[in-house]
Amino acid sequence: MSRPPIRLYAFAFSPYAQKVAALLDFKGIAYEPVFVHPTRKTEIAFSRRKLVPIIDDAGEFVEASTEIALYLEASYPDPPTLPDDRAARAEVLRLERWADAVFYGRFWVPLFWGVPANRERAMKSFLDTTAMTPFERFFLPRVGGIIMRDMIAQAQADLFRLPAALDDLETRLASGPFLGEQAQASIADLAVFAALSVVTDMNFEGAERVRERRALLDWMERVRPLTSSGTRLYG
Repeated sequence: MSRPPIRLYAFAFSPYAQKVAALLDFKGIAYEPVFVHPTRKTEIAFSRRKLVPIIDDAGEFVEASTEIALYLEASYPDPPTLPDDRAARAEVLRLERWADAVFYGRFWVPLFWGVPANRERAMKSFLDTTAMTPFERFFLPRVGGIIMRDMIAQAQADLFRLPAALDDLETRLASGPFLGEQAQASIADLAVFAALSVVTDMNFEGAERVRERRALLDWMERVRPLTSSGTRLYG
């Protein structure tokens, strides 16, 4: 008997959920997104952390994108997203942690929440993907900006970090062809590609900052055929 599709609990533009979706697509694993209400979060009432992404693999619940990635690698090892060599594996995992902890914060957050047009599209994704009352549909876009004003202000202040974040990525690509100078794409490549492809493929403001960098475009074109486009969760 075949296993049911994995359920992926997500926000449409969460970079961590995008990473998990890109990993699932890379491995050819069937899944269905379950979009979570941004405030009520009743879809993940079972979780104590109440943070996405979460997967449900036939009753096996795994939370947090890195833990999910390691679970998928152990449960669905082909094709692999981690090298066999111990040192190479450690380097790939270090780069994946860098993507989560540094790159997303210096690139994704300022671009999505610091640029008004991008912020409006991100807020609209909640309206499009979750069941909301008329009251919520009217007030969420208005109240959300007030509730998140400190984060938005910080994102705007951090917009100057965007070029340096892309410089850092180019440095880590080094001579390639993939991150960590690996011969094959890994979890680190998928983590970064998942975020950048949303920006370029959905033409968010700031996409030109990526497109003007030849090395990044060449690397993205090496990763792209292995996984999904930036519309993987919401297009």
